[in-house]
Amino acid sequence: MSAKEKHPRESLPEQEAPEDKGFGERFESEIGTQSRAFFEKLVEHWQKLVAAAAVFVVLVAGYAGFNAYQERQLANSEQALSQALLENQGVERLEALIRLRGEMAKPLLPRHHLEAAKAAQNIGDWATAQEYWKLLVEAGPDNWKSLARMGRSTALLHLGQADEAVTELTALRNGASEEFLPIVLLQLAEAAEAAGNWELALRTFEELQAREDGRQSDYLAFKASQIRQRMAGESS
Repeated sequence: MSAKEKHPRESLPEQEAPEDKGFGERFESEIGTQSRAFFEKLVEHWQKLVAAAAVFVVLVAGYAGFNAYQERQLANSEQALSQALLENQGVERLEALIRLRGEMAKPLLPRHHLEAAKAAQNIGDWATAQEYWKLLVEAGPDNWKSLARMGRSTALLHLGQADEAVTELTALRNGASEEFLPIVLLQLAEAAEAAGNWELALRTFEELQAREDGRQSDYLAFKASQIRQRMAGESS
């Protein structure tokens, strides 16, 4: 065989193609089993966070929608109340306000009750006035309660319920401011007189006399004297 003759090549053994490993196996082989366990916990925790975030988004959207609904209801109530007051007088105003009662947004109920009580009082509907003054006592802000109690006691007196008026005014007296107290005392004295509670009436008129600056002194002296005569007549 000449030197130029070529020796046949020996065939090389076939190399197996590298196995196509999945992501998890490659990750484990490159980073390690412990790291993979940590990664899986992280993924699981992340899924929980995503789910919680989705719930939070839904809640926020629902809260925003509820707020928008409340704002629309408040605006509609304000418009309806203003319209009833502007377009009506006397009996028609009271009737319009009574119709609106169930449609009012809660923040506007105290104002509605005040306007209804005033409208009823202006036309001499003392039963309805008493009802709305009472609602205002129960639902109104603290700085409206004195006015509401005075209004209710006035309505009660007109309805012939003097004993209840005395109870209302006694409660009002205990928390009345110094500047408001003389008005409360005068109404309490008149209510006590109407109820036939002479001792309370006299005591209250005398307290008013002690506070008086001279403008009503003659009237107060007359009332105190009148009640003493009644008490003397009953005791004789």
